Amino acid sequence: MNDADMGTVTFSDLSAVYQALDRVQAIIQLGLDGTVITANENFLRIFGYELEEIVGKHHRIFCEPSYAESPEYAEFWQKLGRGEYHSAEFKRLGKGGEAIWLRASYNPVLDQDGKPVKIVKFATDVTATRLRNAEYEGMVAAINRAQAVIDFELDGTVISANENFLRIFGYELDEIVGRHHRIFCEPGYAESVEYAEFWQRLGKGEYDAGEFKRIDKNGAEVWLQASYNPIFDMDGKPFKVVKFASDITGEVEKRSLALLEMSTPVTKIWDGVLFAPIVGIVDSKRSHDIMHKALDSIIDNRAHTLMLDIGGVGVVDTAVANHLIKIAKAAVLMGCKTIISGISPPIAQTIVELGLELGSIHTTSTIESALRDAINRADTSEGRLA
Repeated sequence: MNDADMGTVTFSDLSAVYQALDRVQAIIQLGLDGTVITANENFLRIFGYELEEIVGKHHRIFCEPSYAESPEYAEFWQKLGRGEYHSAEFKRLGKGGEAIWLRASYNPVLDQDGKPVKIVKFATDVTATRLRNAEYEGMVAAINRAQAVIDFELDGTVISANENFLRIFGYELDEIVGRHHRIFCEPGYAESVEYAEFWQRLGKGEYDAGEFKRIDKNGAEVWLQASYNPIFDMDGKPFKVVKFASDITGEVEKRSLALLEMSTPVTKIWDGVLFAPIVGIVDSKRSHDIMHKALDSIIDNRAHTLMLDIGGVGVVDTAVANHLIKIAKAAVLMGCKTIISGISPPIAQTIVELGLELGSIHTTSTIESALRDAINRADTSEGRLA
């Protein structure tokens, strides 16, 4: 049985292995003092040298001057001279002074007595990868400086958050890590089917963006312009969600104030018929303003019908519903038939659950229906006069 059959590594085997490495790796051989002995074509191509330009020169020609003159560099060669192996990513310089990044190993070669006699370096050029990573890291750093960023598990559990996010919401990092995103939401929304479906979609890898109402540590409203971005692994499967956000609370408050202060026109659209479209927020101050305008217009136009359209009112809760009913009842007391249009199913449900008495107030889901009703009343009134 020969040596190969016994599993013994022969010189021929080693030669074949070295040739294989020579084809794919940049290889340079150095004396224990760092003097270049030889280098292969891959190494020369990466660094832009001819072989005769580097043989006999010291390895420091591939290094930045400040590093080549440092105690760290001297210690590096002392360790290699003692036979210590070293592997890492290294920044080196090509012939023209351009930066080259190598993933490399410095391998002391030992003689039969176990003493190092030279160094063989095997290297791969990873400059392009380092540049891409640097660009990516720069982009991430820029985003972190400008945006509130928070990472979640697919189920909504907080992984981490940056300083911008913590500052906006008033938390310390250890107060939110491991807790669910619902701590930033109103209880009613956090327990809703809509919220559960929101996280289900993100868990499936679906992106979502828009304006979101959230709650800070002290219970105050925070409005965010935000995107929820599923992050995918190498197999294309989502494994976490990253949220990028900007605080737009001030902007939303200004918009709300503008809507609040926006005048509601009360317009004559037919003989005896007035139309008042209500858009935005309805509080006690604005309710009083609308009521005052409506009553004055009823007198000025001798109106018999007032149409109040509430299709533009975003939220109708107990307070808003009461304000709207008061406006309508005041018009009825003036002898004016009042029709409220824009009644959606949620608004109808709210009115019923609150047990509000509408009395002679008429309601309809659309402006078209309200118009037909008002015009029919006008025609009827004219017929009686005739």
